[in-house]
Amino acid sequence: MSIGDAFDAFNERVTLFLLRFVGPPQVGSSRAADDAPRTDAAGRAHDTELRGQFERVTGPDGRPYLVER
Repeated sequence: MSIGDAFDAFNERVTLFLLRFVGPPQVGSSRAADDAPRTDAAGRAHDTELRGQFERVTGPDGRPYLVER
């Protein structure tokens, strides 16, 4: 058993130990619940108001951001 194999075995044991506390990695957006549209009347009115106040633009680096109209 080489040093690399010993390190891999140790790394696997540490990973399995930590998984007990933090769980498996999450696949997808961690803000998925926050990004979900609001379906009640107050939520739709709020979304409409925000869409009227702000405009989504793409910066020179390709990332979208909001600016006031």
